[in-house]
Amino acid sequence: MAGGGRLAGMDDDDPRELLEYESGDGTPSWERRRRVMRWIALIALVGMLVPTVVGTYVTARSTAAASCRLAVDFYANERTPSRVAFEFLSPDAMGWTCYAELSSGDVLVAVLGLIPGQPRLVSRVGV
Repeated sequence: MAGGGRLAGMDDDDPRELLEYESGDGTPSWERRRRVMRWIALIALVGMLVPTVVGTYVTARSTAAASCRLAVDFYANERTPSRVAFEFLSPDAMGWTCYAELSSGDVLVAVLGLIPGQPRLVSRVGV
């Protein structure tokens, strides 16, 4: 309470009964309203962020898959299956990585980085 027993933000024309009103659970109505508004703001924020994050992930994954396919076609052949993975904890290859799936196991073909793009394809045969 501030200013002579009045709640901050209350108008002078509010009746005394409304100034001292408390809901049945012991909290003032303005405190409950503030709590509800915080939850609404939080839900709205999550509602805006989730589609953005999902859209970014889907775009990055499809770009990484296309880049990986190019790299595997260049270094192996067109019939060799490929896969992409997002390596989060690997210090050597943080970001999107491209693997060729061989019968002997997966072989790292290219590190595509955090934001995948066209792979740098360097011929392994001396020219």
